[in-house]
Amino acid sequence: MHLLQYYLLFALITNILYFLTTWKLFQKAGRKAWESLLPFYNIFITLKIIHRPWWWLLIVFIPIVGPIMGAVILVDFIRHYNRRSYLDAVLVLFFSFVFLAYINYSSETKYSGKEERKETFISAVLFAVVFATIVHAFVIQPFTIPTASMERTLLVGDFLFVSKLNYGIRIPMTPVALPFLQNKIPLGDNQKPQNQINSYVDKIRLPYMRLPGWRNIERYDIVVFNYPTDSLHTAIDRKDPYVKRCVGLPGDKIQLIDGNLFINGKPEDIKKDEQQQRDYLVYTTEAGISQRKIEDLLGYATYQDGLDEHGKNVYYFKGLTKEYSDKIKNFDTVDSIQILYAKKGEEGIHYKDVSKTKIDTTNSIFPLHSGWNGSQYGPITIPKKGDVIQLTSQNINQYRRIIKNYELNNLKEINGKFFINGKETSTYTIKQNYYWMMGDNRDNSLDSRYFGYVPEDHIIGTPIFTWLSIQGLFENDPYGHPAKFKIRWDRMFRTVNTNVPLQEKTNYLPVFIILLGGYFVYDYFNKKKKKEKNK
Repeated sequence: MHLLQYYLLFALITNILYFLTTWKLFQKAGRKAWESLLPFYNIFITLKIIHRPWWWLLIVFIPIVGPIMGAVILVDFIRHYNRRSYLDAVLVLFFSFVFLAYINYSSETKYSGKEERKETFISAVLFAVVFATIVHAFVIQPFTIPTASMERTLLVGDFLFVSKLNYGIRIPMTPVALPFLQNKIPLGDNQKPQNQINSYVDKIRLPYMRLPGWRNIERYDIVVFNYPTDSLHTAIDRKDPYVKRCVGLPGDKIQLIDGNLFINGKPEDIKKDEQQQRDYLVYTTEAGISQRKIEDLLGYATYQDGLDEHGKNVYYFKGLTKEYSDKIKNFDTVDSIQILYAKKGEEGIHYKDVSKTKIDTTNSIFPLHSGWNGSQYGPITIPKKGDVIQLTSQNINQYRRIIKNYELNNLKEINGKFFINGKETSTYTIKQNYYWMMGDNRDNSLDSRYFGYVPEDHIIGTPIFTWLSIQGLFENDPYGHPAKFKIRWDRMFRTVNTNVPLQEKTNYLPVFIILLGGYFVYDYFNKKKKKEKNK
């Protein structure tokens, strides 16, 4: 049976049950019994019975928010029949049609009308959840930076607001879900998410739809997207969220030479608020560099020290900006400094076992067996919608995920020939645009070099604001050194993606304090005015 047919069957059964459990309640409210049977119209009449605006009907059909709004309406509905206790609310939420039938066929049930209605804590909380969920799902969503792949542009412990409006609102594809949870209910062992319960109903899905935004993704934008090769979740909008910089647009040619990125044959542009990092080897005199000196410069220690094959002091810094590398280079005890990168011929394949029989695809270079690594990569062209790809045994690893996983075709390879959806073919037409994402911490980033192209339907939005930044909140120092806990005030209430250096970005904290103070003053006088009026 087709998915749409399941939806229609579910809607039909639900509608019949609603009629069987509410028709007498409709009559007691002065309506006709048949009005509880007509789809959509019965919800409209229900809103009239509970004296709520007609446009609530629209919210009922919004993904994720709809079930919550339905709960608000149900709680409000039974209150009009003198069922106002917390227990009544719980019963109608968890045993909807059973409890409705009990009220419907009870001889003691009476319609109380609008004048006896009083707001309850539960209905107020539910409506607040509806409003917050609409904002969270369709407008702005908070995200936290837990990893160092975007250091130091975005720091571990940065809390961001991500706009879903810029590139267009993506309609949730899993419409039945608990609000505010990405994919798992955080109960049990957090180290084994595969054993946790999903926060959404995976069987109920909507097709990909996106409303028009006010601009397209531009090269070098910082973008939040769903991790394409998430092994735990196949629902696109429930895959783990990642944040990287979009360095390649559909049709662009990407290449890395000695770790340096070239786009369409030209060196990449470095944005003014981009703190790109690379790994360095620093050779010093016998005196070396004190840990205190490094911490004073970087904020915390991110290095390993030892001796090279010639017995000379060497420090390995995992991620330094050019600014910091230049400062370290000028230390009195430093002899030389060099960028560390993989050489040509070092294939970027990792294995899960010592015998090298099981490839770790997550940490291996895309596509497999390309002969590339994270520093010597490409050239590779990013597919765009409408491209006609000539399929060969040499390039199929590059397009297999697109054909099978992202564009949901059946692909078989038999004796060097390709069969898509049962038909032999040597070409494939790309159905959507793809993007190339990379972290600013170039040598320590799980990005498109490993998981490949990011489909357009995986795009969530772009970060616009850092509202909080805490160092030491996550155990994420590259070498396990505990970072000192502190609030980074200089990063808070500043915009992201503005191509303006951090020190020149506008600090909106004073504006926030003024607005917050204004709200409290307004709330104080408003309550005072109501008290005087009630006297």
